[in-house]
Amino acid sequence: MRKRTANAFKEGQKTWGSYDEFPLAAEGIDPGPHLSRSRVAQPFHLVTAVDELLVTMAGTGRVEFRTPHGIKSIDFEPGSVIYLPARMPARVLPDSEALQIRMKTAAPYQEAVAFFCGSCDALVHSVEFVTDVPQRKYWDTVVAFNDSPAQRTCGTCGRTAEPVDLTEFAWNDVADALTS
Repeated sequence: MRKRTANAFKEGQKTWGSYDEFPLAAEGIDPGPHLSRSRVAQPFHLVTAVDELLVTMAGTGRVEFRTPHGIKSIDFEPGSVIYLPARMPARVLPDSEALQIRMKTAAPYQEAVAFFCGSCDALVHSVEFVTDVPQRKYWDTVVAFNDSPAQRTCGTCGRTAEPVDLTEFAWNDVADALTS
């Protein structure tokens, strides 16, 4: 077990940016471990078609869930295992750099990216997709969100969200590495 943990930390040094979700296992392993290092808040809520697990190797923070009963959160620290229910919007909010392993189903991935209003918590914009390389969809969705004030404007309260700072994210680089 210690050797596998050390390997996850070694692989974590290779990641390009936050929320890379780089696969650690051979293709076809289901569910497969995906390495995710994060230093900033996830810019959207991820909604998956199947249940997933999030295992924290290093760092602290919380996972925020959008439930039918409001916003709920679960704190994480090294050793935490958090169940991520299917179809429930969730995002990671690290307090410090976090190294996590997300147990995901095998490709193709059926997911959605959802943006919520910072003022009234209403859903502002979402995009559903099925793909073998979700990192490209994450990038394209956030770029389109940034480029469109209409997509960033809440239909409930009228607040327009600021564009997402993409400095921390390297999803296109990860997608290129996974498809080359």
